[in-house]
Amino acid sequence: MFSDIVKADIFPVQEKIIPGRKVRKMSRKTDYLLIMVLAATVLLVSCAGDREPSLRGGTLVVGEISAYESLNPMSTTDAHARDIYNLMFLSLLDENDDFLTFEPRLATSWEFSSDRRELTFHLRDDVVWSDGVGFTAHDVLATFTAQKDTAMAWSGRHLKEHIDEVQVVDEYTVVFHFSHVYPYQVMDANDGPILPKHFLESMTRQEIRGLAVEDFPTTGPFRIGEWVRGQSLTLIPFDGYYDEGKPYLDRVVFKIVPDQVNLITQLRSGEIDCMESPPPMEFDKFRKGDFGIKTFNFPARAYIYIGWNGTHPLFRNKDIRRAMTMAIDRQLIIDNLYYGLAEECTSPFIPQMWAYNGDISPIAYDPEGAKRILAEMGFTDSDGDGWLDRDGKRFEFEMMTNQGNQIRNDIQVMVQEHLGRIGIKVEPVILEWTVMVERHKAEDFESIVSAWRVGTKVDLAPIWSCEARKVGGYNRIDYCNAEVDRLNSTACGIFDFDEARPLFFRAQEIIYEEQPFTFMYNPQAMLLLNERFTGAKPDAISMYHNLHEWRVGTVKEKEGDDAP
Repeated sequence: MFSDIVKADIFPVQEKIIPGRKVRKMSRKTDYLLIMVLAATVLLVSCAGDREPSLRGGTLVVGEISAYESLNPMSTTDAHARDIYNLMFLSLLDENDDFLTFEPRLATSWEFSSDRRELTFHLRDDVVWSDGVGFTAHDVLATFTAQKDTAMAWSGRHLKEHIDEVQVVDEYTVVFHFSHVYPYQVMDANDGPILPKHFLESMTRQEIRGLAVEDFPTTGPFRIGEWVRGQSLTLIPFDGYYDEGKPYLDRVVFKIVPDQVNLITQLRSGEIDCMESPPPMEFDKFRKGDFGIKTFNFPARAYIYIGWNGTHPLFRNKDIRRAMTMAIDRQLIIDNLYYGLAEECTSPFIPQMWAYNGDISPIAYDPEGAKRILAEMGFTDSDGDGWLDRDGKRFEFEMMTNQGNQIRNDIQVMVQEHLGRIGIKVEPVILEWTVMVERHKAEDFESIVSAWRVGTKVDLAPIWSCEARKVGGYNRIDYCNAEVDRLNSTACGIFDFDEARPLFFRAQEIIYEEQPFTFMYNPQAMLLLNERFTGAKPDAISMYHNLHEWRVGTVKEKEGDDAP
């Protein structure tokens, strides 16, 4: 949150001469010392106004295991790409990690009408786009129009469905008109970065979706300095950023090294300074030892899962999917791979959310029970080769994940072993990240080990609704249950959380009963950072939420900042 800055007086108030009081005359030496003190004071205040130049500059190198699918905010669905483009494109507000409150960003303040059907934002008047054009309310309207346009095919379009109109009152005032009152009006209005009107209206929607991010004017603290696809992405400060003096760093380099073991080696040697989501075993070593590396960990806004493609003949039946889950020892996987940094997952919501149902009991590990279910479905080892089959076809399938993520690769191996014990043959497939994402989007897979970063809005529709199965949607496993849709739709329209909660609870129970995913675990978010850097405050919104405030230096941080 920003506030008005009051400049301190740097000269003392002149003392009144009171009749009858003896005024002590200063010596020449005293005069000289006073002048020196005043000069030093001026210098210190000037430096403070320039955000401590002794701590300005330097390069942060962040190690990444995968390249970015795209950084275009109107077309990418890559959650990690969103972390990067949010450093370049600002939203109206900055979301807090309680998932319910906000701080000013492009908007300085906001308020509802008495009936809560109108939401007014008052905008900053000192923001410019990187091409020199001033930011105004017309950019907000143009962005909303593009987001709602079906030709744009923006993945977050559903978030704007209850907003009927955006009205420009003046250059720095804009009003959102809602069809009805519901809990997430501010969040829906805020979702998605604001893009420039003069840019959005200069080309077709498809042309915008296909553009490289370097072509977009930006308003954020960073802009792209260089992007070598598949190798590195360099961000540099945007000189026109409204918060004068920030960012502190000269550049941030995201270096692609598709192997976590190699990244750990480079972190130890100083070739990289920062690493997100390290192997838990390595994180545990760093937090227990003195390696000159800070450790940050907190509950992640994510879960790890195995997705069963519902269009595949093997996984259309919920009993077969439940048998898969019963045959996988999820707790053993957590214990072996996560060193106390994860907990078993039973819901598409995360425990930090107000609508999370914590009363769902995990499906018990029961390989013999799984075999009985499959036998009832007609799967037996008819030819004695050790593998289950039905109608002459072996029970076998591919399990896809991305290269470089050792945890997911290890999950593949362990699941292959667990399912192999009951006669199911699993073929691990490891692909480069962007290739895996494209196959996932196209539903060109049989099963997948992946992670889902949960949206901060309590709403099951984006990934679990029947509607989300369409091209471009997030429902890539063909899950559809009309009762889940009804419960979710009703709950999302209820303003009272206590009244909505039982509906969300029941929807979560149905999804878990049907096991379209084998929900594996909720991990801790983990970050390793060279101790030369200060100011980092990663949170569940993003590891790089306040990257513009990171710096090289020795500023003393409040105790507890390193391990929230």
